Amino acid sequence: MLGRKQAGTLTYLGPDTEVLGDLRAKGQVRIDGLVKGSVYVEGELEVGRTGRVEGERVEAGSVQIHGEVKADLVAQKVSLSKTARFTGTVRAQALDVEAGAVFIGQSLAGETRALEAPKEA
Repeated sequence: MLGRKQAGTLTYLGPDTEVLGDLRAKGQVRIDGLVKGSVYVEGELEVGRTGRVEGERVEAGSVQIHGEVKADLVAQKVSLSKTARFTGTVRAQALDVEAGAVFIGQSLAGETRALEAPKEA
């Protein structure tokens, strides 16, 4: 789990858990089940190898993906492991994609303004 040294609340969704709707949490969140909806975490989010998120948006302080995410993602730091499958747009200050990860979409990373919402025309 990300940031094990940090004390606080841990929210865990096991492999047999299915959430239909948006998920909002503070602290550390690990998803090994399915979330069909947006995910908003004030803290750290980890999507395990059996975890899937299918929604419009994912927002967190940091995100580590080992499973599958289909959403637009905004975070300070995003890491995709070799087992990750990501589809969408990533906005992050730091983006780490391990060899073997599947990334379909686009990324805006490396600057503070990458986290800013796009301007409407």
